Amino acid sequence: MKKQILLTAVAVAVAACSANVEQADVNPTPHDTYKGEGLISGKSGNLLDSFEGGALVGDAQSTALPVNVYLWHASLDALSFMPLASANSTDGVIITDWYTNPNNRNERVKVNAFVTGKAFSTRNLKVSVFKQEKQNGDWVDMAADNQTATQLEDTILTNARALKIKAQAVQ
Repeated sequence: MKKQILLTAVAVAVAACSANVEQADVNPTPHDTYKGEGLISGKSGNLLDSFEGGALVGDAQSTALPVNVYLWHASLDALSFMPLASANSTDGVIITDWYTNPNNRNERVKVNAFVTGKAFSTRNLKVSVFKQEKQNGDWVDMAADNQTATQLEDTILTNARALKIKAQAVQ
């Protein structure tokens, strides 16, 4: 008898609660949405608006990235074969994780790329390469060839120049 009374009470309580439930909107808009300039773009808050219609459309000075957009994208492209440990467009820092060439399992490299300004200039790009070799089962730091970093910088600058030319041709 107690179980029936308890079940009846629960059923009545659930029915009373459901009478006050409103059907949710199919596409709800939060009532606490921040109205004003977005954190990312400075406009609507939409990430896509930060690129002003395209990642490489317009002058690099007019984009939301605090560093040169062409150098930034070319750096990411050049290092895309390596696993990324960190990429921060605000600071212009790209840090890769260690990469081991499948043809030489006893050697691995790591790259740090720094894009330091908005101007399209060689002064605003710095690449550092680190190398380790496996000796007796342990990874040991070795001197990386400075030519490798220079060649990587040249590749990035060439690709950045091509991106800039392509973007200007679209305008």
